[in-house]
Amino acid sequence: MSEGTTRLGVVFIHGLFSSEATWDPFAQLLESDEELAASIMVRRFGYASPKFRSLRPDRRTPDYNDLAERLKAFLFYEASEHDRLVLVAHSQGGLIVQRYLARMISEGRGQELAKIRSVLLFACPNDGSDFLLSLRSVWLSKHPQVRALKPLDPGVKDAQRTVLNKIVQAAPGTAEPSSCHIPFWVFGGLQDNIVVRASAEGVFPNVSMLPGDHSTVIQPASHQAPAYLALRKHLRDAQQHEEPVAPTTMAPVPAPAEPPPAPWGDSAKAARILDVLPPYADWLKTLRTQDFFVVSGRINRLFHEAADAFKIDRLEFIDAELRGAATACRSTVMELSEAMIDLLFADRIDTQAAEKLPVEEQEDAWTFVLREHQRGKDELRLHTLRDAFFEAYDTLLRLLNERLFVPEQTVTTTSSSTPATVADPRAVPDAADQQLRVGQGLARHERELSAAYGQLRTAGLGAPTSEAYLSGATAVQHFAAAAGSGPGWVLSLRKGRAVAVSEPLWAALEDAGRPSGDGDPLAAVGYPTTAGTDPKVLDPDVPRVALDGGNWGPGLLVFTDHGWRWEPQVALDFNQTRSATNWTATQPAPQLRIRAVVTLPWDTAPDSVTTTHRRDLTGQLPFSPLAGAVTTLSLRRAADLPAAHWILGPHRNALDSLSYSADIAAPDGQPALTAAVMASLPGAKQPTVTCAEFLIQNSAAWAALLPTGTSTNLALEEVESLLLAAWETAADLLPAATCDVATMRWASAPTVELRLSTEGPHDQPRAHLGALIDLSELGPTDRSSLPEMAVTITVSPMLERTERQQLLQRALVYMLQGFGFVEADDRLFT
Repeated sequence: MSEGTTRLGVVFIHGLFSSEATWDPFAQLLESDEELAASIMVRRFGYASPKFRSLRPDRRTPDYNDLAERLKAFLFYEASEHDRLVLVAHSQGGLIVQRYLARMISEGRGQELAKIRSVLLFACPNDGSDFLLSLRSVWLSKHPQVRALKPLDPGVKDAQRTVLNKIVQAAPGTAEPSSCHIPFWVFGGLQDNIVVRASAEGVFPNVSMLPGDHSTVIQPASHQAPAYLALRKHLRDAQQHEEPVAPTTMAPVPAPAEPPPAPWGDSAKAARILDVLPPYADWLKTLRTQDFFVVSGRINRLFHEAADAFKIDRLEFIDAELRGAATACRSTVMELSEAMIDLLFADRIDTQAAEKLPVEEQEDAWTFVLREHQRGKDELRLHTLRDAFFEAYDTLLRLLNERLFVPEQTVTTTSSSTPATVADPRAVPDAADQQLRVGQGLARHERELSAAYGQLRTAGLGAPTSEAYLSGATAVQHFAAAAGSGPGWVLSLRKGRAVAVSEPLWAALEDAGRPSGDGDPLAAVGYPTTAGTDPKVLDPDVPRVALDGGNWGPGLLVFTDHGWRWEPQVALDFNQTRSATNWTATQPAPQLRIRAVVTLPWDTAPDSVTTTHRRDLTGQLPFSPLAGAVTTLSLRRAADLPAAHWILGPHRNALDSLSYSADIAAPDGQPALTAAVMASLPGAKQPTVTCAEFLIQNSAAWAALLPTGTSTNLALEEVESLLLAAWETAADLLPAATCDVATMRWASAPTVELRLSTEGPHDQPRAHLGALIDLSELGPTDRSSLPEMAVTITVSPMLERTERQQLLQRALVYMLQGFGFVEADDRLFT
C-alpha cells in the first residue's frame, strides 16, 4: 500500500432478521489469520430488521432506501479512515449494497466509490425468493424489507441494472461521477433452498457455489473452509490492487473532443428501451414467432421485466415522433403483460422433470399455458395483443434506426410481425475491413470462448464469421474452416463446457428441433454436450451426439438411414400421461386390465387411417405379439384358446381412429378374456396415441374353459410377457396403420406407459392386484390397497426386441419398488 494508507476495511452487512453477530465465524478466522490480521480491520454494519412490527406507533421498519442511506453514512463517517474497502454481504444485505451503489451513481457521486475494491455477495436473492412466498404474502405483507424479496421486484431490478451497467461492466480503473468499476463476486449455497442458484447469480458474471445452506454458507469452520478461502483470496487481491486516481482530486479534467450525450437525452432513452427489449434476444424472437401461445417461464419473466421497466420509466422523448411511438409501444406492452397475467397460469404437471434440471434452470422451467375457459377466444385475444405489440415495437425500432440511436449491428425491422423481422444474431455488420474477434459481442463469455478456441484451433477452426450471441443460456459463435474450404464450425459454451460442432451437424440439430413450432428449435432439443470439462470437437461423422438442456428433456441426435433425428434418453417416472385412461369406459368393466399406451408426438400429423392400412392391420392382428401372448396363457393351462378372431370395436372407428378386439368367451357366451388395440390420430394439441391391452373380463368364465382346478391367477413372468407383447403391438404394428414410421420425426418426447389395474362395478371397491396376480415372491408391501400400478418410460418406443425386454424388466422393477415392494430386484426376471 502507499504511504499513509490505513488497513484494509472489510465491511460485513448481514441479512433479513439477522444481526452483526452472524459474521462471528468470519471475524474470528480473520483475527486468527497471521498473514491478514495485522493489515485488515473488520467493520460490521448493523441495522434494524425485526421479524414483527413494532407495537410503538412512533417507530417503523426501515426500507431499502433508508438502509442504503444509512450504509452511505456508515462508510462516510465510521469507515472514513480506510483508503480501501471490501464489502461482504449476506442475503438481503447484498440488495442494500446494490441500492446504495445505484443511488450514489444516480447522484453523480461515482468517484466517491473508488475506495471500494470489490463486493462479495453470499446467497443474495438477486432475483428474489419463492421460499414460503404464500406465507410471506399473508403474514409479512407489510414488512418493507420482506416485500422487496418477492421474485423480480422492480426496485431491486432497477438498482441491479444500474450496478451492472455502471459499476460491474464499467471499464477497469474508471472512477467518474456516472460510473465506477467495482468487481462483484457472487456465491450461492449448494443446499440453499431459500435463495437458489438462479436467483443468487442474477445478472452477475462471476458466480460460484459453496457448501452449505442459506445460513451455513457464511459459517466457515476453519481457515481451509471454501467460504473463508474465497474471502481471503479477494481480500489479498484488494490489498495488492493498484491505487486508483484519488477520488478527492479536484484538478480540472480535459473535456473530450465530442462530449457524450446527456444521460437523460433521447439517446439514453433509446438505450434503455433496447436494454429491456433487445431486437436480437432469442426470447423475444420466440415470443414473436410461436404458433400457439404457450410460453416458457423464462419468456414470461423477461417480458414482465420489460413491462415493469416501462411502468417506472415513461420514456418521454424530446423528439415528438419518437415520443408518440414510445407511448404506443408502452401501451401495447402494458396490455399484453396484463393479459398474460390474466389468461395464463403455470403448468406444474412436469414438477419432477423440472427438479431434474440444473438448479440455475429450475426457476425458468415452468410452462405458462392458457386457462381452459373460452380457449379459442382467449387465444385470439393474446395473438391480437401480441401482434399489436410487435407492430408498435417495430415502428419504434425503425424510428430509432433512422435517428441512429440503435447500435450498428441492429438490422432495421419492418412493421410486419413475422419471423423475418427479427435480426439474425449471426449477421455480420456489412464492413469489408471489419475483423471479428473470438467472443466479440459477449463480454461476459469472451475469456472462456477465447480459451476454448485456443485449444480447438488445431482441429480446424478458422476466423470468426459472426459475433458471439446467447442462445438461451448457451454462448454461441460461428467460425469458418481453417483451410478456407469445407463446412465451418459452431463453438458453443454451456455451463463452462465448450464444444465445437461442425456447421452441418449444427444445422441438423436445428432441423431436429424445428417441429417444436415455437421458433426456437435449440430450446426444444438442447445443446451438444460431452463428458469431462475439456473442449471437444464434434465433426459430421459422429453417429450420435448427447444433448443437454432442451425443453423436450435429455436426448440424443442420432444418425439413421433416413438422416438425423432426435431421440430421448431413457427415463423412468410415475407421471401419468393424458391418455392413460383413454378407452376405459366400456361396461361391464373388466376385472383386470394390462395395457401399454404409446404416445407418439410426430412432427407431421398423419391425415387418416386409410382403408388399405386397415386391411393390412386386420390381416396381421391374429399373428400379432399380443394375440400370441394371450393364446400362450391358455396353452400353459392345457387349453387351446387362440385370440384369432378380431372384429371392429368396442371403441370408436373413424378416419382418425381405430379399434379392434378379439374375445374368448365361455360356453354360455359370457366373455372371459379380451385382447384389444386402439389408436387415435392427433386432435387439438394431442399427439398420436396407440394402445394394446389384455383384459380378464371374468375369471370364473375363463376357469370354465380350463381343466378343473386350474388357477387363473397370473404369474409375474406372464404379466411381463403380456406387457412386452402389448408394447410391441402398440409401438410396431399400430403406428404402421397411420404413417411411414421410419421417416417421421418427433415434435416432443415420446413415452410408453405400462399399466396394471383392477376394475369392476363402479359402486364396489376395486380389488387388490394380488387377487388376480401372484405377487407372493415380491415380499411385503406397505400398501393396504393396491388396485393399480403404472410406470412411464420416456424412450423411442420402436426398439429391438432384446433391448425392449431389458428396458421392460428394468421398468417393472422400478414400478414395483415405487409401489412398496422394496425387495423387488432384477433377479425376478432372470
